[in-house]
Amino acid sequence: MTTTLATQDLAHRAQQALYRYAWAADAGDLDTLRSLAMADVSVTQTSETKHGMEEFLDIYRAFAASDTEVSRHIVTNALVSEEDGGVRIDAYFEATLFDAENTSRIFGRYSDSLVEVNGELKLAHKRILVDRVMALPVATSAFVPYGSASS
Repeated sequence: MTTTLATQDLAHRAQQALYRYAWAADAGDLDTLRSLAMADVSVTQTSETKHGMEEFLDIYRAFAASDTEVSRHIVTNALVSEEDGGVRIDAYFEATLFDAENTSRIFGRYSDSLVEVNGELKLAHKRILVDRVMALPVATSAFVPYGSASS
């Protein structure tokens, strides 16, 4: 298999699209998620694939309705290559999810296909591949700034 790496500009634009996705997923920002995807977007979560904008957004609606109080996605090691009709961005992700009873970390990979529409890269196929889930003790939101009178 031969992979053609994308130009630096195209790679940067693909990475920015992925980062915007991560911020929008954490914020439950359905408008931004909608703007990042094609109307006929496909989304695969490990082995289940769904098609269409509403099915795509239903994943994030369900997440927003869950007990998760805070989530933080970290995306790293992005590799962008050209593919028929667009680009593929492969990256590792770690999502830390906090609720009143639990903290969990999800480790996995994204392997997304993006296409250019009116100068913007949009998701044609979002692929979320989960490798491991780690259960952690409950985390607290309490923080005392260093150097403050209370520290």
